[in-house]
Amino acid sequence: MNFKMNNLIFEDGRLTEESILLLSNNSDMIECKCPEKLLKILTSIREFKNYTENCIQLYPDDKKTHEWLTTSANNLDRLLSSTLLQLARLEGFIDEDNNIKKRPE
Repeated sequence: MNFKMNNLIFEDGRLTEESILLLSNNSDMIECKCPEKLLKILTSIREFKNYTENCIQLYPDDKKTHEWLTTSANNLDRLLSSTLLQLARLEGFIDEDNNIKKRPE
């Protein structure tokens, strides 16, 4: 059974929560822990982005700084999302159409 990922990337290039879960559930298809570690970093970036968005409301005097931090976190999210997809392709657990390949039996 292949898992379709074509619709699991937001228009801005970030991975959806569903695609993160699918990648996480299949990251053990390779021996090293690189995908798992990158997914943890991505989760931390998203948590930080949510935190900075709250700061915009809590600290209106620092609104510009927190908007900049939110934008920076989104940029990191897109870069890391792209990196994760490319790594999954290079390691052979998703194909060029973004389908997670069936596990070898």
